[in-house]
Amino acid sequence: MIPLMVDFTGRKVIIFGGGAVGARKARYFVEEADVTVYSRSFHPDFSSIPVRQEVLDLSPDAYSICPLIQDSALVIAATSDPDLNNIIREASESVHVFCNVASGNPGDVFLPAKVTGKKFTLAISTIGSVPAVSRLIREEMEKTFPDMDELIELGEWIRESFSTDHADPISGQSILYTALRDPETRKALSKGQMNAREYIRERYGS
Repeated sequence: MIPLMVDFTGRKVIIFGGGAVGARKARYFVEEADVTVYSRSFHPDFSSIPVRQEVLDLSPDAYSICPLIQDSALVIAATSDPDLNNIIREASESVHVFCNVASGNPGDVFLPAKVTGKKFTLAISTIGSVPAVSRLIREEMEKTFPDMDELIELGEWIRESFSTDHADPISGQSILYTALRDPETRKALSKGQMNAREYIRERYGS
C-alpha cells in the first residue's frame, strides 16, 4: 500500500449504504468532495450531512451498479450485506474506479484515522486490520501535540527568519530542527507565538 494525500475538491464520491457506517464515511469526504449516497433508507445522522441522498434498492449484480459509478473518483461499499459490498467492489474494478469496502473482501483503498488542523493532516492506518489501534494512535497524537498548528506556524517563522539571517542554509535548517525539538520552545509556545519567538531569538541568536 502507498499512502497518498489526494485533493478531492469537486470530485465525485459514491457511497452505497445509508446506515451509520455510510454516514461516517460521508462525513469523511463531505467537506471536500461531491458525495452521493445510494440506499433504501437513511440513518438519522444524514439529516446533518450535506450530501445527495438517492433512494435506491440495489440489484445484486454489477451491471446495475456500473452506470451509477461512472466518472466517480472513489466508490465506498458500506451496505450491511458483505456479499453486496463485494459485488460493488467488482463493479468498481470493472470500470477502473478505486473502491473502499466497509465489510467484505478488502478494496484497494483504506480510509485512515485522521488528525487535522488548519496547517496539517496526519493519517494513521493499520490497513483495515485493527482500526481501533489507529484511533488509539490518533488520540495519543492529539494529546501529545495539541499545539501542532502553532508549532508549524512557529516553524515557518524560524525557517523564514534564519534562512535570511544565515548565509549557510544548512545552518538555518539545523536551527529549525533543533529549536523545534527543544522542550523549552514548547513551553514558551504555550504562552503564545511572540513568547516563543523571543525565546528562540535569545537562544539561537536571530
